[in-house]
Amino acid sequence: MGEPVSRVEGVDKVTGQARYAADVVIPGLVHAVLVQTQIPHGHVIEQSLRHTTDRVNRAPGVLHVLTPLNCPVLQQLPRELTFDLPLERRPPLSDLTVQYVGQHLALLVADSLENAMEAASQFAVDYEVLPAQMTARAVLEQPTIPDRKDGQIRHGSYLPDHFVKLEEEKLQDHRGETPREGAAANRVDARYTTPMNAHYPIELSSTIAQWDGDHLTVHDSTRWIAGEQATLAAYLGIAEDRIRILSPLVGGAFGSKSFLWMHVVLCAVASRAVGRPVKLVLTRDQMFTSTGHRPRTEQDVTLIADQNAQILSTEHHTVTETSTVAHFCEPAGISTRFLYTSPHLVVSHRAARINAPTPCFMRGPGEAPGLFALEVAIDELAERSGVDPLELRIRNHADIDQASGKPWSGKHLLQCYEAGAQRFGWHDRAAAPRAMRRRGVQIGWGMATATYPGRRMPAGCRVDTDADGFVHFSSATHEIGTGVRTVMTQVAADATGLAMDRVSFMSGDSSFPSAPYSGASQTTATVGSAVFAAGGEWKHRFIAALTADRGSPYFGTDPATVDITALSPAAAAAYRDQLSFSTSSDAGGQETHTVQSFGAHFCEVEVDEDIGRASVVRWVAVMDCGRVLNPKLARSQVMGGITFGLGMALMEHVPYDEASALPIGEYYLPTHADRPEFDISFLEHPDYALDPIGVRGIGEIGTCGVPAAIANAIHHATGKRIRDLPIILEDLMAPYQPPKVGS
Repeated sequence: MGEPVSRVEGVDKVTGQARYAADVVIPGLVHAVLVQTQIPHGHVIEQSLRHTTDRVNRAPGVLHVLTPLNCPVLQQLPRELTFDLPLERRPPLSDLTVQYVGQHLALLVADSLENAMEAASQFAVDYEVLPAQMTARAVLEQPTIPDRKDGQIRHGSYLPDHFVKLEEEKLQDHRGETPREGAAANRVDARYTTPMNAHYPIELSSTIAQWDGDHLTVHDSTRWIAGEQATLAAYLGIAEDRIRILSPLVGGAFGSKSFLWMHVVLCAVASRAVGRPVKLVLTRDQMFTSTGHRPRTEQDVTLIADQNAQILSTEHHTVTETSTVAHFCEPAGISTRFLYTSPHLVVSHRAARINAPTPCFMRGPGEAPGLFALEVAIDELAERSGVDPLELRIRNHADIDQASGKPWSGKHLLQCYEAGAQRFGWHDRAAAPRAMRRRGVQIGWGMATATYPGRRMPAGCRVDTDADGFVHFSSATHEIGTGVRTVMTQVAADATGLAMDRVSFMSGDSSFPSAPYSGASQTTATVGSAVFAAGGEWKHRFIAALTADRGSPYFGTDPATVDITALSPAAAAAYRDQLSFSTSSDAGGQETHTVQSFGAHFCEVEVDEDIGRASVVRWVAVMDCGRVLNPKLARSQVMGGITFGLGMALMEHVPYDEASALPIGEYYLPTHADRPEFDISFLEHPDYALDPIGVRGIGEIGTCGVPAAIANAIHHATGKRIRDLPIILEDLMAPYQPPKVGS
């Protein structure tokens, strides 16, 4: 651990030998294509559905057409899977009502993909169109529509209590007294908005379902094998042990594959109906409406500080959106509860149910859009206080977690600020906006704080020692492209005392010991703890067997003196029965301390106001994420996270036609041409309060704070304070208007 080991599956990936869900070859495989609704709210006219189904059933190669008229009854999910997770309360194809554009309407199965696609292109129905509520503002300003289907379809808005299963992460918080009148010398009161973002992973969501009697095998691109197994079992009304989920490699997800989507259920139902394995791969367009998105947010932030730029009051109120059939709340204000010292603090979240697809987690859920609002507001407060933005953050550094009153398990944010400022050259920054220029364009420097929780959940690990003495670890976790298999192999090698070429780590199979979803930057801490425990147990058992075996040259030897590295694999093979077992680890002790990662982003932008172009040219990031097990993979993760945030700041939003609610236009993403020069470093402070290997997650913190740093740099370059994402050329080309004196 600590070495920059290359990915163990890297050669397979770059040579095309790596196999994903859609690459699985099964004899007798047939193909399915999904048909979706084209209106945001209304009813499918039954007669038109019958007519088009009859016609398409006669198309060449069509084997089955699954619609609401012939879909077997699927069970409603239990409350624990829907009340604080974005799993839909209404089973798919359970009625003829339409709640959003892209809702599943039919699944066509044919002998070839071409025949399935052709049949799907002929599938057309008539609708009774009803008024739709397409924005949170519409929901808040219009009368609430009555709920339907015993609450499976809900309208109006609500105030959720906490973020998913994390009850300590409160979405409503009110602490302290309002500052007395006259104490507030400086105030920021502004609204910030973020758009709908799409995950856009390289690998499309793909599923192959196959029945063997009453046992179901599903090959799927998922990041929650255990959850998918439980959810499928609930929908189908069968036992979990009759379902096997296989997800060998996942080609990106960013949150979109964190749980089961409706198309997986329908693929399983179709496979049972035709008696053959069925393959379904969503199109790129369908990914925008069928596998989640980051919902829009409207955030009102109020900061009040005294004459010394000490924050007296913080308020952060978020309005966001979910669908009428599922719960999700983008927790934008979650970091505001603790990031800066504030005697008075109010945070609230309201989720409005609109006629749009169900949103879900996206890289840095809450923190990514929320820190855009908070960190831009902090810069605005610094400007009004006449204080350098970095200095204001240092003055208001929180020494404890204000939300819980607990001390931090390890916090070195001030060191991140200091190291980042030095590496970037922050102290040479001109204080006034529009003061830096180069080659005919404006130059700006901006910064922002990054933070993301350290999390850990229970997990299991299996150890198998083979006849050649090689040791294989396995867990039902996932390789989503972040290097999980590599890091787990490193942990296993260190824990056993063996060389890396004598151990391996396998994932992606529900028959392995259970593990949680791969998300929330928790996999290394969670599964790593189980692998670490299993490796330690393997080493203990091996040495115990060697020193207790009368035929061993180590019989009677002090176990502390046995050097495993000097032994051949055959020595382990002799005790393979004792050296094959399963173990598990718990969620760790997190009762006495708050576990949180921190970091600092500094960036330089060039803004050409004549053509409305902003280019991010230089980036310095210093991260405090506990122990770094693999510097190469860690740097790659943060670099990818920054690029992700760059797209969020300058390019990404899902455009749609306001009249029809149909997606239109293009979705722009950063490319290599948009890559800044990176300087990424880590403070090495292992955090053993969370797990025995001292790590906290790295996957998401790289994105958190990035859009704010860019927006702050653009303000420094141009003097234009932009509070809406993405920042577009019209914003940059708008004439500069100097602030009024006293404003």
